[in-house]
Amino acid sequence: MAAPLAGNRKGRGRYRPMAEINVTPMVDVMLVLLIIFMVAAPLMTVGVPVDLPKTQASALNQE
Repeated sequence: MAAPLAGNRKGRGRYRPMAEINVTPMVDVMLVLLIIFMVAAPLMTVGVPVDLPKTQASALNQE
């Protein structure tokens, strides 16, 4: 974004860049992402039930 110089009212002159950055949209996005991850994190711990096959081998001797 740029703003016209103070002496030029018609808008045809040079533009100088804005010296400040608006961080409000970035803060809004970060808060929304934080809320999404806080809601999604407990749902990720729920697993899918899996029926594992039974083994027929005997236990190994650990010496």
